[in-house]
Amino acid sequence: MDFKRLLITLSALFVTTTAMAGDDFGLWGDISVEKKIDKKLSLDAGLGFRAEENASRASRYDASVGATYKFLKWFRMSAGYVYLYSRSPREVKTKYQENNDGSLKLDNEGQPIYDGYNVDHAYYRSKHRLYLDAVGKVKAGRFEFSLRERYQFTHYMAASTTRDRYRMETQPDGTKEVEFSKSVTDEKRAKDRHYLRSRLQVTYDIPKCPLEPFVSCELSNDLSDKLYLDKTRLGAGADWKITKQHKLGLSYLYENGSDDDEGNGLHAVEVSYKFSF
Repeated sequence: MDFKRLLITLSALFVTTTAMAGDDFGLWGDISVEKKIDKKLSLDAGLGFRAEENASRASRYDASVGATYKFLKWFRMSAGYVYLYSRSPREVKTKYQENNDGSLKLDNEGQPIYDGYNVDHAYYRSKHRLYLDAVGKVKAGRFEFSLRERYQFTHYMAASTTRDRYRMETQPDGTKEVEFSKSVTDEKRAKDRHYLRSRLQVTYDIPKCPLEPFVSCELSNDLSDKLYLDKTRLGAGADWKITKQHKLGLSYLYENGSDDDEGNGLHAVEVSYKFSF
């Protein structure tokens, strides 16, 4: 089976699986270039694209630059900048009646009084991201274990979207129903997010084979919220070293959780290409 046919087969399989499970499905792609300055220092740049909502809509574009320094055979550090233009999906928020001081009104049973809901339309916003990586690795036979610890700072630029308000209205017969109230412009303020992303990856060196399979597990912890575990990402795939300069990758990943404006419950197929010189 060639690489293109494998990708089509995986995509069809995951679309069917995620549709049954109720999760989203995405196609991710990235292309990067690496320039080796010497045996220790290298520079890189890349472009990325993601399509989600069952691969029907562009959810993210990104461009990155970075540098890596190999201190030891088993230890390296990297730093870089990423510009992201990403889509925040449509969001529905339940509303309850409030008192003048902002507290929730309660009924006779002590429960909040339902008042309707808001619908925020999907919108795009720019983000600026800085990261710092520390990567250590150790070999055991043909297996290689690597642990990457990444500090990630992201600045979300201000944006705006349309908010549709639906509120409880009294009908002529005295009953109450939720009806459309009005549309307003909702301003999304600029904000900052700090994360610690820890990834453990295991690769296997197949004798006399250009394919290198791997499995990985990544945890994203919110540094602004007492290291709250915000997202888990599981992945499996393989890198194909076509030549010394060209490498192609194909992997499957599953994300559970969300870091702010991103969706929750995602299966994705990722294709990558890297040129080194």
